[in-house]
Amino acid sequence: MIKRYCLILLFLSCLNLPGVYAQQPKNIHFFNVKKPIKIDGIFEPTTWAGADSAVNFTQMEPTPGDPSTERTVAYIGYDDKNIYAIFQCFQTFPISGENQSRDDLNKSDDLVAVILDTYKDDRSGYSFITNPLGTQHDTRINDDGRNMDDNWDAEWECESKVYDWGWCAEFKIPFKSLKYKKGLNIWGINFARAISSNLETVYWSGTLSDDYRISQGGKALGVVTPGSNMKLSIFPYISIFKTTGKRVSADVGGDIQWQVTPNISVNSTINPDFATVEADQQKINLTRYELRYPEKRLFFQEGNDMYSTRIKTFYSRRIQDIDFGTRANGKIGKTQFNILNVISPRISDSPTSVFTAARFKYDFLKSSTLGLTLVDKSWNDGFTRSVSLDYLMNLGKTWKLTGQFVGSAPGNFWNHSAFFVRFARENNIYHYHVRYTELGENFRDNVDQTGFITDDDRREVDSDVTYKFWLKNNTFEYIHLKSKNNIFWSRNGTLRSWYVTQSANFYFKNNFNIEYAYNDEYKLYEKDFYNHKHIFSLGYNTESWSHAQVSYTTGRNFDRDFSLISFGGRVKLFQKLSLSYSANVLDFSPDPDDNSTFINVLTANYNFTKDLWLKVFTQNNTVKENTYFYGLFGWRFKPPFGALYIIYSHDEYLEKANTPNSSSLFLKLTYPISILK
Repeated sequence: MIKRYCLILLFLSCLNLPGVYAQQPKNIHFFNVKKPIKIDGIFEPTTWAGADSAVNFTQMEPTPGDPSTERTVAYIGYDDKNIYAIFQCFQTFPISGENQSRDDLNKSDDLVAVILDTYKDDRSGYSFITNPLGTQHDTRINDDGRNMDDNWDAEWECESKVYDWGWCAEFKIPFKSLKYKKGLNIWGINFARAISSNLETVYWSGTLSDDYRISQGGKALGVVTPGSNMKLSIFPYISIFKTTGKRVSADVGGDIQWQVTPNISVNSTINPDFATVEADQQKINLTRYELRYPEKRLFFQEGNDMYSTRIKTFYSRRIQDIDFGTRANGKIGKTQFNILNVISPRISDSPTSVFTAARFKYDFLKSSTLGLTLVDKSWNDGFTRSVSLDYLMNLGKTWKLTGQFVGSAPGNFWNHSAFFVRFARENNIYHYHVRYTELGENFRDNVDQTGFITDDDRREVDSDVTYKFWLKNNTFEYIHLKSKNNIFWSRNGTLRSWYVTQSANFYFKNNFNIEYAYNDEYKLYEKDFYNHKHIFSLGYNTESWSHAQVSYTTGRNFDRDFSLISFGGRVKLFQKLSLSYSANVLDFSPDPDDNSTFINVLTANYNFTKDLWLKVFTQNNTVKENTYFYGLFGWRFKPPFGALYIIYSHDEYLEKANTPNSSSLFLKLTYPISILK
C-alpha cells in the first residue's frame, strides 16, 4: 500500500501543467514623485496621476494561473531619497489583520508585499510586507527565494487603513536602507498579496512556482538612484542591570555601521550587550541528537542566512560571548560576500578564541550560484578550520541540482571531510528530491566546534515526496500528503539507521483539519533499537493567526513505550492584547531515569502601538524542576534601531533541584547617531 501511495505521488508530481508557468514577465515604470509623500494609508489620486499601475494579479495558489478573485492596484515611485509604493486592495471577503509583532507576519493575516531586486541579478532582493494593521515585516531574499533572512532589519515606514471597499497600504523605503548597484536604472520587481479568508496568494508578474521567486518577477524601469556618498552611523548603548546577590552594574558598548558604497557596508561592535535575549523555548526531544535553536542576538543576525548550507560549517550560537567583532558584507559584480571576525573571551573551561567566517557566492547562468565558505577557530594552542564549496543550479522553474563538499583540519583529510549531492523538483504544489550524503568518521570533531553537525560516519540516502491537492469543494479546501524516507550506513558498511514517515493532512471547508502521521525507524547505538510512533492531530483555524490544535502521539522510543499529548493555540482577547499557549505532557513506561515531563509555555503581548509594547513569557519544565519568567517593555522611538528596553527575568527552582533561584533586572538604551548622511 505504501509503495503504491508513493508511486502515485511521484507520478502526480511529475505532471507538467500546460500553460501554468508560461507567462511573460511584466514591466512597470518608476514614477518620479514630485514631493515627499505622507505615509498614512490614504491613496491620493493627484499624487499618482500619470503613474503606471500594477493590475491583473494572478494566483499562485490555490489555482495557479487563474486571475485573482479580488482586484488589486499597486503603484511604485521614487524621489531623491526614497522608494514609495501603495496598494489598493479591494475585498469582498472579510478582512483579516491580527498580528502586531514586527517581523512575525505570515499568511494567517491578509498581506501585501513589494519585492525589489536592486541588482537585477534574478537571485537576491528585499521584501517589505504589511497587513491591515500596518505591522512591518522586512526580509532579505537569497537564492531566488529559497533562502529567506527574516532577521534582517531596515529603516522604513508603512501604514494601512481599512475602508468599506477593502484596505490600503502605503510604503516609504529609504534608498539608504538598501544595497543596490550604482547607476542601474532597471530593477527587478514584483507585487504580492495574500487573502487569508480565501487561502489565496497572488502576484502581479508571472504565475510563480513558489513564493519570492525573484527570477520569475517583472521589471521596474527608470529608477534614478542617489549618489554614492559614504554613510557612517554609530549605535551606542548603555545598560544597567541588577542580578540576585550582586551589586548594580552598568555597561557601555555599541556598533558602528559604515556604508562604504551603495553595495558594500562594514559593521563593527564593541562589547555588544545581549541582555534583551530571552531564554529558548524548551522542546521535546525524542532523538539522541542535539537540538538547533535560532540566533536571537542582533549582531549575528544580518547576513547569517548566507551560511545556511545543508552541511552547516558556521553556527553562530557556538560563539558564547564576544569582546569585539566586525563584519563586512555586500556585492561586487557577480560576487556576494559576508566576512565576520569575532574575539570571544575566556569563559569557564573555554579559552579565549578568535572566530573567523567568510562566505562568497558567485552568480552564473540565469539564477544559479557557486559558493565558498571558510571558517576558522583559533586559540593559544590549537585550531579548527574548514573550507566548503557548494553549488545551486536552477535547471528551470521547478528543477534544481545542489551539492556541497567540506574539508577540515587538523587530522586526516578524508576522515574529516563530507559532501552531498541532491536533485529536486519543487514548487508550491509538489516537492520531491533524492540526495546522497557522505560524512567522514571524524568529521564532527572538527566542524562542530564552529558549525552544527549532529552526527558523522555516514553514507546516507534520503528522498522526500509531497503533494498538495487543492480541491476547493463543499467539503475540503485541500489535502496535503507527505512521504519522507532516509537510510544510512557507516563508511565500513554497517547499517546504522533508517526511517519511513508517511502523513496526510485534511483541511476542511469549515476550518477544521485532521492530520495523521506514522513513523517507523531503526537506530543502532549500543544495541539495535526499533522505534515507531503514530501521531493524531486535530486543529481549528490553523491557517489563521487565531487558532487551536491538539495532538496525541503514541509509540515506542528506545525500548520504552511512550505517549505525548500536545496542545496549544493563540487568541486575540482584545485589539491590543494577544495570548499564546502551548503544553506538552510526555510519559515514558518504564521510566527509570525520570524523563517523563510536563512543559507548558504562556506568552502574552500587549501592543500600545506597533513600536511600543509589553511582552511576558513564562515556561516551566517538571524534569528540570524549573519555572522561568521573562518580561520585556520595549519602545522603538527611532525604529528599528533606536530603542529603550526594560527587561526582568526570574528562574525559580524546587528545593530538591539544588539550584538557587535568581532574578535579573536590565535597562538598555540604544540611540542611533548619523555622522555622515
